[in-house]
Amino acid sequence: MRLLMACTSAMALVLVASSPSRAAESAAGPAPASPSGSVYVDPAGFLLFGPTLGVEVGGLQGHLSGTAYVRWFSEGLLSQQFFLNQGRGDTFDFSYGGGARGRYYFFGNLAGPHAGFDLEYLASHIEDHADLVTTNSQYFIPAAEGGYRLPFLGHCYADASAALGYAIRVGSGVDNLPGGTEASRFTASDDSKIYATASLDLGLYF
Repeated sequence: MRLLMACTSAMALVLVASSPSRAAESAAGPAPASPSGSVYVDPAGFLLFGPTLGVEVGGLQGHLSGTAYVRWFSEGLLSQQFFLNQGRGDTFDFSYGGGARGRYYFFGNLAGPHAGFDLEYLASHIEDHADLVTTNSQYFIPAAEGGYRLPFLGHCYADASAALGYAIRVGSGVDNLPGGTEASRFTASDDSKIYATASLDLGLYF
């Protein structure tokens, strides 16, 4: 009987000792779940190689992610500076890119420092209004990239990244614009070259 009373008293002491920590855990709530993914835009692309819009899906507690994105290449300031001969009045017809990216977030939760690999397809269409021809080129651009993502206001983030790769031309052609007849006299130059860019993504977790 005395042994039973001693065991009962010991169990009561354990319950009393553990109740504050359980209460604190309940008050704090469960640890927040890693976001499933995000959507983002890169308005800084207007100053570089075109704004982008992307969707990201995360996994492995937010350590890994895969992203698909599209780029409005012809609206980038550096796109126009490096690809157009503006002294001759060259302009872009609609030019675009689209790609896929894999990333590793070192701290998880789709936030903090990250590094990854990017593969983009780019199609440019340049109109030469002096000679009435349009040059069409297609590129694949593999690149390594890295940066830092800073969450704010709960579900929002800003992500500053930089990428370095190589633009490989995989196709090209020259066609006549309306009224032009001289396309056969021209060939598209091979603009395969080292490619570097940066981005400042503004995103929303889901």
